[in-house]
Amino acid sequence: MQYQIIPLEMGSIVSRDIFQAGDMEIKCGLVWKLGSVLTNQKPSFIRSYHPDIGICLADIKGASISKTYDGQKVIYFSETVPEALEQELSDIFYGISQKFSGSYQDVFQDLQWQWVSSETFIFGELEIKEIKTPDNFLNLYK
Repeated sequence: MQYQIIPLEMGSIVSRDIFQAGDMEIKCGLVWKLGSVLTNQKPSFIRSYHPDIGICLADIKGASISKTYDGQKVIYFSETVPEALEQELSDIFYGISQKFSGSYQDVFQDLQWQWVSSETFIFGELEIKEIKTPDNFLNLYK
């Protein structure tokens, strides 16, 4: 049996990378307008789940993003990042820099930003559906 976890509010699935350099930090990634998560394990997190806080996909056994739609790139900087550097890093992140090419993850690391983590979160009100896979459906009639 598979379980589909569907956030009921738009923008409730977020994939985030964190980079640091000294006392400076970048949080960037994608906010998905719509999407869902699949797992083969019956979700047990729901008893202690808080919609305002959400949950990291790594904390849901066997979870993976199933479908996503209309991802929007977002980037945030700690207050310690100078404004001129923010602009340069934003241009790299959004792919409009004429100076650098390649993925923003590679370029940030080339510029001495240390990659700290990549995580995906879901938050808000959730709907959990049981999905009968074709294999499970056939097993019911054996």
